[in-house]
Parts: sequence; structure tokens; C-alpha cells
Amino acid sequence: MKKFYILLLPILCAQIGWAQIEQVFDINEGEGNSSPNNLFVFGSAIYFGADDSGGTNSPGDEDLGRELWKSDGTAAGTSFVSNLRTGDAGSSPGNFFEYNGSLYFSANSGSGSVLFSSDGTTAGTAATGDGFVFNPTPLDGLIYFVDTTTGNSLNQFNGTSSALVAGSGSESLIGATMIAYQDKIFCYMDEATDEPTIGRELYAYDPAIDSFNLIKDITESNEDSGISNFTILGTNLYFEALGKLWKTDGTTAGTLAVAAAEAEGIDAINNFYAWNGKLFFEGDNGSDDQLWIYDPTLDTVTNVSNVTGNHDPSDFAPLGDFLYYSGKVEGDTESYLFRTDGAITVRLDSDIFGIDDIVALDGVLYFEAENTVIGRELFKLDPTTLTVSNAIVLAKSVSIYPNPATSVLNLKSASNFDFKYSIIDINGRELQSGNVVNKQISIDLATGLYILQLKAEKQPLVLKKIIIE
Repeated sequence: MKKFYILLLPILCAQIGWAQIEQVFDINEGEGNSSPNNLFVFGSAIYFGADDSGGTNSPGDEDLGRELWKSDGTAAGTSFVSNLRTGDAGSSPGNFFEYNGSLYFSANSGSGSVLFSSDGTTAGTAATGDGFVFNPTPLDGLIYFVDTTTGNSLNQFNGTSSALVAGSGSESLIGATMIAYQDKIFCYMDEATDEPTIGRELYAYDPAIDSFNLIKDITESNEDSGISNFTILGTNLYFEALGKLWKTDGTTAGTLAVAAAEAEGIDAINNFYAWNGKLFFEGDNGSDDQLWIYDPTLDTVTNVSNVTGNHDPSDFAPLGDFLYYSGKVEGDTESYLFRTDGAITVRLDSDIFGIDDIVALDGVLYFEAENTVIGRELFKLDPTTLTVSNAIVLAKSVSIYPNPATSVLNLKSASNFDFKYSIIDINGRELQSGNVVNKQISIDLATGLYILQLKAEKQPLVLKKIIIE
């Protein structure tokens, strides 16, 4: 008797219905773009910068440029907060952070960028008297930040005033690349006396002893290591250096490249996110930029997107059992909304694109996006409204047997599509490919778990788990 195993993995190009994604409010009415950016959740609302160039929804029906807006997720609850810069140039609010129960952000008041605080009302939004805060980073009751007006020096803010950190010299933090880790501020920087011999490298500032210390000269020369994407996972700090995946435990000896990623030849690493005990990141091992997962427990890296062309995953946001993000599909330069549980990766919509700045509030996702009719505006998705699509129906109509298999896989399908196939191991390497002939695939693989990709012309990609005995 034949056994049929419906072991579903992702359908990368699944369509779950445009109607599931809704526009929150048309800030810049018609085809205009309000381009909401720097979305930040504070209390029961999302704060962001937006440009109502048409002026329809701004005070006085004027074009005030990119200014501060907020939304509770409804059209009625989306409103202009404050005009922080006279005229239509806009203040471009950004670098939002919460501190001691208050909302802070930086914006250009017309004479340079300064720090503001807000309670969400026009009257309660005002400059604090402090300068621009770049990459606010909380540590031990203080906010550390980079002051670009003083040579990218490290500063701290206590809710009343800001000042250069004690022990400062000629340090210059590059691109505000820093993070709080092990009660220190780890950063990518150079120091005037060291820079000629070691370049820009990994340092840490220790507030307990008011000093900056070199953690590791990664290049072991006067070249720069190009560090970015600091992300904490478990007890280690992960980052990109020289285009590769690195980690540190805070010591020189414990700062090293991740061997599993090196073994896969993954380069151009970017856009890190730690979730469910794993590190998600963008990387290219010769198959263009894909979504990879590093599992520190197993010390393995796995390609979970396998898209032809650049997938370019970014703007990650966790909600429930899934990690949502923006990514591209084959033959398309636009970005769409995806989600993954670490094994199954699905595109949720094909009509709304340009996904950016994803955040979650009260179980709903919010993000900047557009379609062919509406300009770039604030959209939302309630994951509980997702419906099964024609792509998922296609996947369910295809079954594989026997599974586990030894030398032959049989396809059972109600459709008469001409499928092409590829078989990929758990590290994302394609081991076998070709055409499905007479609904059979001959296999010659070692014992283990694999992913079978099935693709028919003008149909979504179908992915199945297969076990080889």
C-alpha cells in the first residue's frame, strides 16, 4: 500500500490576498507619497515622520514638509502631531527612543538637528535644549549616543542634559555603530594615536573605569575592518566585518569569524536579527543575497529563502510564531512582505510592495508600502485575517511518496504541470536538479533530510521536506 506524506515547507511566492493588507490612512491624498519612515512604537501609538505635501491633512491645509505624525492603527487615530520647522522644508524626525517613560527623538528645527521630547500632543512636543542624538543606546540608566558635531564622539544623556563621556580623548565612532553589551559600549571606531597602525577596529568603552579599550585588530594591519550590524544572541555579540560573519565574547581570543558561515563561503553579510535562539541575516554564497539562519547550538548555517536572484531580506519584525520581513522575488526589483518560522518562508502578498520599516503594535503589523494606485503610505496587516491562497492550494495538491525514500520519488498531483525540480540540503546547497519525467524523480543521495523544490511555469514555487534512507 502506498503511503502519501504531505510534508509542507514554504511556498516562497505564496499569495495570501491583497485584501488582507489595508491602508491605515492616506496622509498625502491621491497618488502622492507621504513616505512614512522611522516607525517607532511608544505607548499605544506609532510615531513616525511623514510628508503631506498636498497639505490636505496638515494644519492650515499647508505643505509643512516631513514632520511628526502618530497613529493608533486607525484612520481616525492617525494625526499630525507637531510642526517643528517653519516652512515646507520639514524637520525629518528620527532616532526615536524611550527614556524614563518619555518619548525622545532628533529633528532639524531649522538651525540644525536637536533633541525633542513629546507626549503625543502639539503642546507637549518641544526641544530639550540638547543637540542631535545619533543611535541612542541605553545602558545603566543613561542614553549613550554619537555626537556628529564633535567628531563622532561618544556622549551620554541623563534626561536633563548631555555630555561627553568621561575618559574621552580623540575617539571617533564610525557610523554610530555601537551597542550595549556586558555593561560596556562596544563600537566600531578609531583613535587618533592608534589609527595609523591598526585602522578602524572593534573597541569597547567601559563606564566603570572611564576608558576605551581595543578588543581586537581584526585585519591585523592598518586597514579598516568595516564593522556593522551589532546583534546580541545568547552570550555572544555578532557582527559583520570584512563582509563576513563574526562574533565576540568580549575578549580578544573570543573574537573570531563564525566557521560555519566561512565554510559555506557566505559573503556580503548584512541585516542581522536575533530571534528564537538563532541569528537571521542576509548573505551571498554565490547564489545571490538570500535569507540565512545561523544556529549557534548546532553551529550550522541554512539558506531558508532559495530565491533565484537577490532576495535582499531586511526590516525584520517578530510577531507571534513568525518573523516578518521585507524581501524580493525572482525577476522583480520591488520588495514584498514575507514571514518565516525558521523553516517555512512565505510571501504574504503580491500587490503591495516597497515594504519598509515594519513594526508590531497590539498584534498587528504596520509598515510603509505602496501599490500601483496608492502612493507610499502607512499600511497594516492583521495576521489573524490571512487566508489560504491559490498557491497553498497548489502545494497541497502535490504529494510525494514514498517519503522516506531510497532511490525514487513519485509525485501525485491533480494538475498536469510540467515540473522542474531541485533538491537542496539543509545548508542550502543544490545537490540534484532536472525535469520531472512521468511524475518520477530518480535520486542518488546520502541518508538525511532534504528540501525538494518543484516549479511549474507561471506557478508558485512548491517546497517539500523529503527524507532519504
